[in-house]
Amino acid sequence: MDKLTRVLVTGASGFIGRSVIDALKEDHIIYAVARRSRKEAGIPYHKNIRWVQCDLSNPDTVQDMLNYLREDEPVTFIIHLAAFYDFTYEDHPEYLRTNINGTKNILEVAKELEVKRFIFSSSLAACKFPENGDKVTETTPADAEFAYAKSKKEGEILVESYSRYLPGTVLRFAAVFSDWCEYAPLYKFLLTWLGRRPDSRFIAGRGESGIPYIHISDVVSIIKTVLKNSASLDSYCVFNASPDGCVSHRELYEIATSYHFGDKMRPLFVPKPIIYPGMLIKKLLAAMKLWNVDSFEKFWMVKYIDKRLEVSSELTRRTLNWAPVPRNHITRKLLFLIEKSKSHPAEWHIKNEAALTRVGKRTNLMIYETLSKNKESVILQITDTIMSRYNDPLFQRYAKMNDEDFRCYVSTLYHLLMATVRSGDRSLMIQYIDQIAIRRYAEGFLPEEIRETLNVIKEITLNRISNEPELKGLKQTVYDYIGLTLQLAQDEVEEQYERLISQIPRDRISDSSLLPDCKKLQQMIRQLSAFYQISPEKGEYYEDMR
Repeated sequence: MDKLTRVLVTGASGFIGRSVIDALKEDHIIYAVARRSRKEAGIPYHKNIRWVQCDLSNPDTVQDMLNYLREDEPVTFIIHLAAFYDFTYEDHPEYLRTNINGTKNILEVAKELEVKRFIFSSSLAACKFPENGDKVTETTPADAEFAYAKSKKEGEILVESYSRYLPGTVLRFAAVFSDWCEYAPLYKFLLTWLGRRPDSRFIAGRGESGIPYIHISDVVSIIKTVLKNSASLDSYCVFNASPDGCVSHRELYEIATSYHFGDKMRPLFVPKPIIYPGMLIKKLLAAMKLWNVDSFEKFWMVKYIDKRLEVSSELTRRTLNWAPVPRNHITRKLLFLIEKSKSHPAEWHIKNEAALTRVGKRTNLMIYETLSKNKESVILQITDTIMSRYNDPLFQRYAKMNDEDFRCYVSTLYHLLMATVRSGDRSLMIQYIDQIAIRRYAEGFLPEEIRETLNVIKEITLNRISNEPELKGLKQTVYDYIGLTLQLAQDEVEEQYERLISQIPRDRISDSSLLPDCKKLQQMIRQLSAFYQISPEKGEYYEDMR
């Protein structure tokens, strides 16, 4: 049986990433890279998915990932979907950190692994709106002036420069939507047009503002086509993942209102000169609590009123022999979106509100990285503190432990804390603190001794980590991730002791196969703090560092 091709997908927890992974998982081994854990992302276990939690902008965690990947079979393709966008039009540190630096870091990984093709997700929004009837083609420069567009331009430049070492393909996506919508501006338009708000019939300008849209299944289709035809493609190529033309607000309004209300509603066009005053009035009414609707309109949008991002994807169709499926066109799919909003309103709103939220650097990863950076010094301080208190009744038993076992024990607890913080999943702490408690129970330790050990770890770690400059202003969040997690561990130890006392005599458990070896447990948890999967068949966490 042939080995499955290995594909690394960044942005695995995002809207596009989830769909790509779902489409490829049966025929490929997928390294799914994301800042969120698998549990946070809601990705079910699959035998072909290796979940890798990694911040691509952090060279240290990227190096960890690279070391991990080198231990397995070669990665053939990288699909780079990870990016930041927040609809504000303003500059944001994440554009440099994630979109530019993150892209450079993953390109370095691709170069080191000698992948056969690097696929970069760009956007047609990175191109200026064409003038005088022109169209955006595959050769149009990414020359729009706002921050997100500039970051995508830099990404395209990086991919082209690395094409000296590895083939690269840029896919410029149109506005990506699904049967549930999940494209924030369109979601907000539909909420307004199909609602009972005073502005539900207003459309800015002449209603000619237009952009191209592409259904998520067509996005998956073009990615699969590029993978299939990779060997025949140029070392650097740009494709438009888009149908030809664009669709205006007026067209969308007429289709949506006709289907929803059963009769075509005539829009009221708002002349461009009074858009600014109208937006200011809305903001004033909202401030006075006379307008309780969060308006999606931003002042920067006014400059694009009645402009059309017309697209021609002829080169893409010709080169790849690919085109979006006609039934997936937004003018046909809009009926499905509206029907979903009617038949499943709660789920429709949840999915779309999630699409509105763009998270930059996740606080749990910031805390994890700080824990990792201070690991050696904090573990040393914990061990020194406990050793200096051997006369304390709660620590006397540690004096009888082998020195190597004692340091292994402390290190294991610290790495377990790191793994729990990184994943955002406190069930990890419960899973493994139970195993640690079993060993301490067999060695004659009392629950109070373990509780106090965890208390020392909590106090020292919080004092050291909370004062780090990168976590300034996050004191309560740090406590939630570290303090509450270790408090949970203390309570779990007591409950585990009660179970052990009632079920297994202490003299019998020392011979039990349940007794975990400290070094094996330490190794497993150290690996767990970097990468892990969940196996529902086993009902447990297991390390995936083959």
